[in-house]
Amino acid sequence: MSAVRAGQEERAIEPARRSFLHALVAIGLAAGIRPRPLRAAPRATVVVVGGGFAGATAAKYLRVWAPDVDVVLIEPSREWISCPLSNRVLAGSLSLRDLRRDYRQLAERHGVKVVHATVTQVDPARREVRTDQGERIAYDRLIVAPGVDFVYDDIAGLQTEAARARVPHAWKAGPQTLLLRKQIAELRAGGVVAIHIPKAPFRCPPGPYERASMVAAYLKTRNPKAKVLVLDANPDIQSKKVLFSRVWSTRYPGMVEYVPNADLKAVDAAGGVMQLDLQGPVKADVLNVIPRSVPAASRTRPAWSRQGKDGAESTSSPTSRWPHAASTC
Repeated sequence: MSAVRAGQEERAIEPARRSFLHALVAIGLAAGIRPRPLRAAPRATVVVVGGGFAGATAAKYLRVWAPDVDVVLIEPSREWISCPLSNRVLAGSLSLRDLRRDYRQLAERHGVKVVHATVTQVDPARREVRTDQGERIAYDRLIVAPGVDFVYDDIAGLQTEAARARVPHAWKAGPQTLLLRKQIAELRAGGVVAIHIPKAPFRCPPGPYERASMVAAYLKTRNPKAKVLVLDANPDIQSKKVLFSRVWSTRYPGMVEYVPNADLKAVDAAGGVMQLDLQGPVKADVLNVIPRSVPAASRTRPAWSRQGKDGAESTSSPTSRWPHAASTC
């Protein structure tokens, strides 16, 4: 590349860079963060609860864009695993190892302090969080990004861990991904994989339909007479309908069957049967039930209970009551 061309490209990029930086400043001012005076002042601390996409990204870029701010990330897991790419593990094109990242990279590359623990309580009056390790960690600003919990209350037959071990959701990448992968790989010739999708809203709207496509891609070459049954509690495909409909009809004709308005009422894990409200019983060799999900904070006790025994307050929607907190799943 010539020096003249490089200079032209740099001048073209510079306005966009300035606009981006101006936007960041505007976001900071809207959040109540003001430029610091030149005189020395105590370093501010931002605590981030949850090390998923939202939490880990927030922790990283807070350090990148505000290096004079201390950032503490509280996350119980030692490794981060990419959920969006886990459907490729089911198809055999990636291994779970390919999706793992160590949280130490945040510490070593960006100076984020990572604490492996579970938050048990938030005290907004003292501006501190408490963990199951007995720690009390003070904050100036708090970001709550705990992810989601799965709800089985409305699905009879899946209340026990034993039943869920037979019917994995694999909607959080990890051991259940490997379990579902094993079940698909061991599927009998001409067998049926049934995927149930909950009513919207649910995490990653394209994900279930992509999963059906990836499973079909795997079976097409290894078990071509098998079938993928997509049982959707919604009246229609919730994301990228044209794309998925075209792929299923052109690449996997006769293999992928889509059934809308399939409300799931009960599961017989041992017998491999889903009981649907309108369609009745559906039997399959592999059952993959993606349950309804809610923000993790709303089901954790006593982590986000409205009132702790010592007066510490919390809520599943922190921004509604906490002036120094922001939340996301």
